[in-house]
Amino acid sequence: MKLSENWFVDAPWAQLVCSTKIPDDTLQKFITMSDEVLGESDGKGTDDVVPPSWEVSVERYQKFGVLDYTMGIINGYLNTVLSNGNVKQMMDTEISDGPHTQWNSRIVHTWIVSQKENDYLPVHAHSEMVNGYQNSKISAVMYLKVPEQVKRKPDEASIKFGKDGQIAFTGMGDADPFMTTSLYNIQPEVGWFYLYPSTLNHQVYPFVGTGERRSLAFNADFISKEQLEKIQKLQG
Repeated sequence: MKLSENWFVDAPWAQLVCSTKIPDDTLQKFITMSDEVLGESDGKGTDDVVPPSWEVSVERYQKFGVLDYTMGIINGYLNTVLSNGNVKQMMDTEISDGPHTQWNSRIVHTWIVSQKENDYLPVHAHSEMVNGYQNSKISAVMYLKVPEQVKRKPDEASIKFGKDGQIAFTGMGDADPFMTTSLYNIQPEVGWFYLYPSTLNHQVYPFVGTGERRSLAFNADFISKEQLEKIQKLQG
C-alpha cells in the first residue's frame, strides 16, 4: 500500500492496526456524548478487577453528529486492508458471491470503558459468532480521557517496563526473529483513534494514580453489495 510519496508497503501476512487523530471539534462531541451516557446509566463489568462499560446506541452517534465521521473512518480502514497485497483477491474468492465491487459497513456494538486505578482488561478479542456468522470483523478504540501516568517500581512484576495504562496487541508476528514481532504496545493519548481486526488479541494494563482512562470502543461488520443484493432477493 502507498503510505507516502514513493513509499509503498505490502504486508498481507500481518493484521493491520491503523490510527488517526480525531479533529478537535469532533473529539469534543465524542467526549460530550460519553459524559451524557455515563451520567444516565450504570456501567456493567464482568468482575471486580475489570472496569465497567456503558452501552452506546448508534442513535446516540447520530444525535451528537459523529456517525458520518465514524463510518468514514471505518470505510477508510477497510479500503486500506483491501489495498494490502492480494487481500482483495482473497476476499473475492473466499467470501461467497464474489467478486465484490462495493462494501458496506455497519456498527454492531459500541460501548464506553471508564478505567480507574488498578483496573485492567485481560487478553481478549472481539470476534463474535452469531448462528455461525462472524458479525464483528473490525474493532476500534478511541481515547477520550487519559490520566497522569504513574510508573510502578521495576520490582513490581505485574506491570514492568513502564506499561501503565497501555493497550498491548498480540499479533501473528515473530516468524522472523530479527524483523518481526507479535507485540505492539500503544501509550494512549487523548484524541487518537485505532482500528484493527476483531480477531486481534489485545489487553489493557492497569495504571497507578488518580484520574480516569476513558475510551470509546466498537465492533463493526461489513457486507458487499453482491451479498446484500442476494439477501434482499431471498427475502423477496
